[in-house]
Amino acid sequence: MEGGDYGWPECYYDQDQKKLVLAPEYGGDGGKAVGACAAKLAPVAAFPSHWAPNAMLIYTGTQFPEPYRDGGFIAFHGSWNRAPREQAGYNVVFQPMADGKAAGNYVVFADGFAGAHKDPGRAAFRPSGLAMGPDGALYIGDDVHGRIWRITYGGDATTARLAAAPAMAPASGSSGAAVPPEGTHADAGRATADLSVPPGATKDQVALGDRIFHGEASNGTCSGCHGSDARGTSVGPDLTSGNWVWSDGSLAAITKTVTDGVSHPRNYTGVMPPKGGAELSDADTAAVAAYVWAVGHVN
Repeated sequence: MEGGDYGWPECYYDQDQKKLVLAPEYGGDGGKAVGACAAKLAPVAAFPSHWAPNAMLIYTGTQFPEPYRDGGFIAFHGSWNRAPREQAGYNVVFQPMADGKAAGNYVVFADGFAGAHKDPGRAAFRPSGLAMGPDGALYIGDDVHGRIWRITYGGDATTARLAAAPAMAPASGSSGAAVPPEGTHADAGRATADLSVPPGATKDQVALGDRIFHGEASNGTCSGCHGSDARGTSVGPDLTSGNWVWSDGSLAAITKTVTDGVSHPRNYTGVMPPKGGAELSDADTAAVAAYVWAVGHVN
């Protein structure tokens, strides 16, 4: 509401407890302390963290049926720093509303924009804008390639019900062409084969490290902070520059850094827990280190 105090930045909404609690920077203790947040306004609706909402549109048209009237469409640009959880968002949701309040749970209205990879470096498209046309059509804008989608309703308005978009099917290949019955190798189409292999490691280790780095195996979390291209973000350094802050860049030293983590970063805001916060085996850790060494030695 206009002039409402929703508690930012002292408070955040704990989705498990469904209430505002004090942020750690203001005396919070992991969700137990409420303090001044008890007098703040809770959100009308809550969504998963780091989905990155970029635009909201209250639907006032009549082209869509009654269940969508006066509800809110929200475009989620998609996450890059949800580690150790998988990256998510990259969709458009619909939140039913009535009298300025949530009238039920949100549904994922449109999905599939990112394609096979929900990460900022490889997402095919990322929703970033919403608009309603004079005829009530919904427009969704993307800021990767500048594509715009126009969505209209063509069903029976008298029987319309809110429903989530169909679940995304596994990608069958970048071209969409049919694949052989036995499927394709996990490393098909990757540039991993062109990377150098560190002394004492193998190409298979580098390939496995690539998949773990990108969260495609062993619940790896590396790309969340270092970027899907390993060129760094605001919370994690560029691993391709050849500049090593915590070691001499040898395979053994990189393995130690991954194993121990970085509790007090010198130049970045993100703390790296041991093994990036993932439950990596020694073999997984060795593979990640081999991949990091390899991307750091690209000519």
